[in-house]
Amino acid sequence: MPMESLDAFRARARTWLAATDIPAVPLDLDGRFATLRQWQRTLFEAGWVGIAWSKEAGGQELSHLHHLVFVEELVRAGAPQPIGMIGLEVVGPSIDRYGSDWQRRELLPRLLSGDDIWCQGFSEPNAGSDLASLRTRAVADGDEFVVSGQKIWTSWAHLSQRCALLVRTDTSVRKQAGISYLLVDMTSPGITTRPITQMTGDREFCEVFFDDVRVPRRNLLGEVNGGWAIATHTLGSERAGATLRRRVECEVALDEAVEQLRAKAGPSSDSRAAAAVGHAHIAMRVLDAQTRQTTARLVAGTGPTPMDSVDKLLLTDAEQTVFAEIAGLLGPLRAVPGARPRGLAAQRWTHEHLYSRAASIYGGSSQIQRTIIAERLLGLPRV
Repeated sequence: MPMESLDAFRARARTWLAATDIPAVPLDLDGRFATLRQWQRTLFEAGWVGIAWSKEAGGQELSHLHHLVFVEELVRAGAPQPIGMIGLEVVGPSIDRYGSDWQRRELLPRLLSGDDIWCQGFSEPNAGSDLASLRTRAVADGDEFVVSGQKIWTSWAHLSQRCALLVRTDTSVRKQAGISYLLVDMTSPGITTRPITQMTGDREFCEVFFDDVRVPRRNLLGEVNGGWAIATHTLGSERAGATLRRRVECEVALDEAVEQLRAKAGPSSDSRAAAAVGHAHIAMRVLDAQTRQTTARLVAGTGPTPMDSVDKLLLTDAEQTVFAEIAGLLGPLRAVPGARPRGLAAQRWTHEHLYSRAASIYGGSSQIQRTIIAERLLGLPRV
């Protein structure tokens, strides 16, 4: 049976979204989580989750272009993303590629439906940008691994059922070679999560402690000490997928800001607003040009490449430019929740601006991305 055309798919997505009740997302974290989790189940049951995944993995087996089309229609309809994006964009593709039959059969359907929300246990207090220096240990004990250590910046860990965890299983080899990748049940005894309050006021980031946590050997993804290559695939999937999705979200946000400015006075009659919108549009056009190459790589199935670091840098620049320019128009009223300077909703745009500052760090710091580009794309010597 031929694959559905993009035009037909887009029309079907628009029709479904127009006929579906789009949830209003509460501001409080618990309410937001519950609402977005139910929204993910709604999307899953209607066939809008796992669009480019294989049928065997529980997906629709369409192309990455179909997935991008749905992301565009979802954002433009004012609908939220599902809560399980770490599983859907980051962890799931690696389980689908490297997982055992049991792992794919047991874990992926629940990941897609939102029955299991995943977090990503990669970064540590002393191994964030230098991920290969991680110290969380896993010692083999019969049919189990015993895990001890600490992770940090683990989004949604306190509300997640599963964790994709990088651990050190061999200290006698070079640091990248002694890492394994475990799929951990977050209800296991010995796991403690502590949410961290961010400057936005949100508390979805966590630090996570593992105290002699026992993980069945069947939860090992790939081979012992083979986790670094899988982690590279996970991070590549995260950067490519997030770049495509976030580009649409930033573009729609910029359009909304322009509409608010026009409703008040019109950016063309406000030279400061016109300049801000112009700077933001330039950043978005650069990102748009890059994401066309990103989409081509995904369609070709080339897998993670150093170009993913280019994606991440340009996304960071565009995201921070867009929201900094909008927030700059708020003036001193940005601190007043109900204020609408120049017609802009101060609380919304201030929150977006503060959140965007973290883009230089999450998903791989900008400094590390520049190092990857210098060494692997430009061939510059390591300093």
